[in-house]
Amino acid sequence: MHDGHIYLLIGPKGSGKSFIGKLIDTQFDIRFLRVEDWVKNLSPQSAAMEDESYLEAVFYEIEHGVRRELKKASPVVFESTGLTTYFDEMFARLSRDFRMTTIGVRADPVCCLERVKSRDQSIHIDIPIDTVKAINDQVLEKNMKTDYIVQNNEANLESLKARLKKIIEQRHL
Repeated sequence: MHDGHIYLLIGPKGSGKSFIGKLIDTQFDIRFLRVEDWVKNLSPQSAAMEDESYLEAVFYEIEHGVRRELKKASPVVFESTGLTTYFDEMFARLSRDFRMTTIGVRADPVCCLERVKSRDQSIHIDIPIDTVKAINDQVLEKNMKTDYIVQNNEANLESLKARLKKIIEQRHL
Protein backbone atom coordinates (compact mmCIF):
# COMPACT_ATOMS: atom_id res chain seq x y z
CA MET A 1 0.00 0.00 0.00
CA HIS A 2 1.30 3.46 -0.91
CA ASP A 3 1.12 6.54 1.24
CA GLY A 4 -2.06 8.35 0.53
CA HIS A 5 -5.60 8.69 1.74
CA ILE A 6 -8.66 9.17 -0.43
CA TYR A 7 -12.08 10.34 0.69
CA LEU A 8 -14.57 9.22 -1.94
CA LEU A 9 -18.03 10.80 -2.00
CA ILE A 10 -20.58 8.46 -3.58
CA GLY A 11 -24.18 9.28 -4.35
CA PRO A 12 -26.78 10.26 -6.92
CA LYS A 13 -26.43 13.26 -9.18
CA GLY A 14 -27.72 16.31 -7.33
CA SER A 15 -27.18 14.83 -3.88
CA GLY A 16 -24.58 17.50 -3.10
CA LYS A 17 -21.31 15.63 -3.61
CA SER A 18 -19.58 18.62 -5.25
CA PHE A 19 -20.86 20.95 -2.54
CA ILE A 20 -19.60 18.61 0.19
CA GLY A 21 -16.29 18.12 -1.62
CA LYS A 22 -15.76 21.89 -1.76
CA LEU A 23 -16.78 22.15 1.90
CA ILE A 24 -14.22 19.50 2.89
CA ASP A 25 -11.62 21.40 0.87
CA THR A 26 -12.28 24.79 2.47
CA GLN A 27 -13.04 23.64 6.02
CA PHE A 28 -10.58 20.78 6.48
CA ASP A 29 -7.80 21.55 3.97
CA ILE A 30 -8.31 18.29 2.09
CA ARG A 31 -7.98 18.96 -1.62
CA PHE A 32 -11.18 18.43 -3.60
CA LEU A 33 -10.37 16.99 -7.01
CA ARG A 34 -12.91 18.12 -9.58
CA VAL A 35 -12.70 14.93 -11.62
CA GLU A 36 -15.65 16.11 -13.67
CA ASP A 37 -13.32 18.73 -15.17
CA TRP A 38 -10.99 15.96 -16.34
CA VAL A 39 -13.94 14.08 -17.83
CA LYS A 40 -15.30 17.17 -19.57
CA ASN A 41 -11.98 17.40 -21.42
CA LEU A 42 -12.46 13.90 -22.86
CA SER A 43 -15.71 14.59 -24.66
CA PRO A 44 -18.28 17.35 -24.40
CA GLN A 45 -21.07 15.12 -25.67
CA SER A 46 -23.44 13.64 -23.11
CA ALA A 47 -24.45 10.99 -25.67
CA ALA A 48 -21.06 9.43 -24.98
CA MET A 49 -22.40 8.33 -21.58
CA GLU A 50 -23.75 5.22 -23.32
CA ASP A 51 -20.43 4.43 -25.03
CA GLU A 52 -18.41 1.70 -23.26
CA SER A 53 -15.06 2.90 -24.60
CA TYR A 54 -15.87 6.42 -23.39
CA LEU A 55 -16.79 5.13 -19.91
CA GLU A 56 -13.59 3.12 -19.76
CA ALA A 57 -11.60 6.24 -20.72
CA VAL A 58 -13.44 8.27 -18.07
CA PHE A 59 -12.44 5.98 -15.22
CA TYR A 60 -8.92 5.55 -16.59
CA GLU A 61 -8.54 9.34 -16.56
CA ILE A 62 -10.02 9.65 -13.07
CA GLU A 63 -7.83 6.93 -11.60
CA HIS A 64 -4.64 8.26 -13.11
CA GLY A 65 -5.55 11.83 -12.16
CA VAL A 66 -6.15 10.80 -8.54
CA ARG A 67 -2.84 8.94 -8.49
CA ARG A 68 -1.04 12.03 -9.88
CA GLU A 69 -2.63 14.27 -7.28
CA LEU A 70 -1.78 11.91 -4.41
CA LYS A 71 1.90 12.31 -5.32
CA LYS A 72 1.49 16.04 -4.58
CA ALA A 73 -0.69 15.92 -1.45
CA SER A 74 -2.67 13.60 0.75
CA PRO A 75 -5.42 13.24 1.65
CA VAL A 76 -7.63 14.14 -1.31
CA VAL A 77 -11.37 13.93 -1.88
CA PHE A 78 -13.28 13.24 -5.09
CA GLU A 79 -16.77 12.19 -6.09
CA SER A 80 -18.58 9.59 -8.18
CA THR A 81 -22.01 8.09 -8.62
CA GLY A 82 -20.31 4.72 -8.15
CA LEU A 83 -21.84 3.12 -11.23
CA THR A 84 -20.34 0.91 -13.94
CA THR A 85 -17.89 -1.94 -13.81
CA TYR A 86 -15.15 0.56 -14.71
CA PHE A 87 -15.84 2.39 -11.46
CA ASP A 88 -15.75 -0.91 -9.55
CA GLU A 89 -12.39 -1.82 -11.10
CA MET A 90 -10.93 1.63 -10.41
CA PHE A 91 -12.24 1.52 -6.84
CA ALA A 92 -10.67 -1.91 -6.24
CA ARG A 93 -7.27 -0.75 -7.51
CA LEU A 94 -7.31 2.51 -5.54
CA SER A 95 -8.48 0.66 -2.41
CA ARG A 96 -5.62 -1.80 -2.81
CA ASP A 97 -3.02 0.94 -3.18
CA PHE A 98 -4.31 3.68 -0.87
CA ARG A 99 -6.27 4.18 2.31
CA MET A 100 -9.86 4.74 1.21
CA THR A 101 -12.73 6.28 3.16
CA THR A 102 -16.11 6.16 1.44
CA ILE A 103 -18.86 8.63 2.30
CA GLY A 104 -22.34 8.02 0.94
CA VAL A 105 -24.11 11.30 0.17
CA ARG A 106 -27.87 10.90 0.33
CA ALA A 107 -30.72 13.24 -0.50
CA ASP A 108 -34.35 12.93 -1.45
CA PRO A 109 -34.60 11.85 -5.13
CA VAL A 110 -36.94 14.73 -6.01
CA CYS A 111 -34.56 17.18 -4.33
CA CYS A 112 -31.67 15.71 -6.34
CA LEU A 113 -33.48 16.26 -9.64
CA GLU A 114 -34.40 19.83 -8.69
CA ARG A 115 -30.78 20.57 -7.80
CA VAL A 116 -29.57 19.18 -11.13
CA LYS A 117 -32.10 21.33 -13.01
CA SER A 118 -31.00 24.51 -11.24
CA ARG A 119 -27.23 24.01 -10.89
CA ASP A 120 -24.47 25.75 -12.79
CA GLN A 121 -24.10 23.61 -15.93
CA SER A 122 -20.75 25.19 -16.77
CA ILE A 123 -19.09 23.13 -14.01
CA HIS A 124 -21.01 19.91 -14.58
CA ILE A 125 -21.42 17.56 -17.51
CA ASP A 126 -24.69 18.47 -19.18
CA ILE A 127 -26.92 15.40 -19.10
CA PRO A 128 -30.64 15.33 -20.00
CA ILE A 129 -32.84 15.19 -16.91
CA ASP A 130 -34.41 11.84 -17.91
CA THR A 131 -30.88 10.38 -18.07
CA VAL A 132 -30.08 11.87 -14.66
CA LYS A 133 -33.20 10.21 -13.25
CA ALA A 134 -32.20 6.86 -14.77
CA ILE A 135 -28.65 7.19 -13.38
CA ASN A 136 -29.98 8.11 -9.94
CA ASP A 137 -32.36 5.15 -9.97
CA GLN A 138 -29.37 2.88 -10.71
CA VAL A 139 -27.34 4.47 -7.90
CA LEU A 140 -30.18 3.83 -5.45
CA GLU A 141 -30.59 0.27 -6.72
CA LYS A 142 -26.87 -0.46 -6.40
CA ASN A 143 -26.91 0.99 -2.87
CA MET A 144 -23.13 0.80 -2.51
CA LYS A 145 -22.03 0.17 1.04
CA THR A 146 -19.98 3.08 2.36
CA ASP A 147 -18.02 3.71 5.54
CA TYR A 148 -20.20 6.71 6.43
CA ILE A 149 -23.47 8.29 5.34
CA VAL A 150 -24.17 12.01 5.12
CA GLN A 151 -27.80 13.03 4.76
CA ASN A 152 -27.89 16.16 2.61
CA ASN A 153 -31.49 17.12 1.99
CA GLU A 154 -31.70 20.66 3.29
CA ALA A 155 -29.11 20.15 5.99
CA ASN A 156 -28.06 23.01 8.22
CA LEU A 157 -24.56 24.02 7.14
CA GLU A 158 -23.17 23.92 10.68
CA SER A 159 -24.55 20.43 11.34
CA LEU A 160 -23.14 19.26 7.99
CA LYS A 161 -19.70 20.68 8.92
CA ALA A 162 -19.90 18.98 12.32
CA ARG A 163 -20.76 15.62 10.72
CA LEU A 164 -17.88 15.91 8.26
CA LYS A 165 -15.48 16.97 11.02
CA LYS A 166 -16.42 13.88 13.03
CA ILE A 167 -15.81 11.60 10.02
CA ILE A 168 -12.45 13.18 9.23
CA GLU A 169 -11.30 13.09 12.84
CA GLN A 170 -12.23 9.40 13.10
CA ARG A 171 -10.32 8.56 9.92
CA HIS A 172 -7.19 10.42 10.94
CA LEU A 173 -6.75 8.35 14.12
